[in-house]
Amino acid sequence: MSKNSRREREKQQRRNMIIKAAENVFFAKGYDNVTMDEIANKAEVNKALLYYYFKNKEALFSAVNLCGVQILHKIYVKCFNLDTDGYNKVKAMIQGLFDFSKEHPDYFRIYCYAGTERFQMSDEEDAQEIVDLRTGMWRLMVEAIMEGIEDGTIRNDLDPVEMSIYLNLLALSALNLDFTSKMVLRARNISTDKFWEDLSTFLDPALFSSQKMKK
Repeated sequence: MSKNSRREREKQQRRNMIIKAAENVFFAKGYDNVTMDEIANKAEVNKALLYYYFKNKEALFSAVNLCGVQILHKIYVKCFNLDTDGYNKVKAMIQGLFDFSKEHPDYFRIYCYAGTERFQMSDEEDAQEIVDLRTGMWRLMVEAIMEGIEDGTIRNDLDPVEMSIYLNLLALSALNLDFTSKMVLRARNISTDKFWEDLSTFLDPALFSSQKMKK
């Protein structure tokens, strides 16, 4: 291995180590309550080295968020490649988002927070990759809906793009309930899992084609 190759590998390892340290801090305290000093201390590096790899806290946050988005993107790709009809691919993707929120709750929380307007215009390389991956997931959903319309499992009077946005909004809203809604559901003994399962009651009539429902 050449000296340059070894140096590049060491730089990447150090960068990954800093991202992992930042991840631990962001998971524990959120975004606004974290300082670069804390991340430097956690990573056991000085601030000069930290800023060599990441120009600010937002850049580090994007790097952490990218790790989670990559996991979710792989889930969507796997769902899209299932040997099934378009309707079931769509349902698998929606369920995949739920599973991601349960299995990787910290990444999911960062994923939702990073979707706010304050992070939309970043020119960071990691931020741009996140946009590409999120756009890719949206396109997979649109293509699955189009497949369902074509194979007769999804209504043909729907606009695939519009429906993909509706589905994403509904799913994310159902997974990000406000405190009052959670209290009401608990009072009625409706668990998070049950609430999610009941979402299908509303989604099925919106997606099912009459041809599918007659079968």
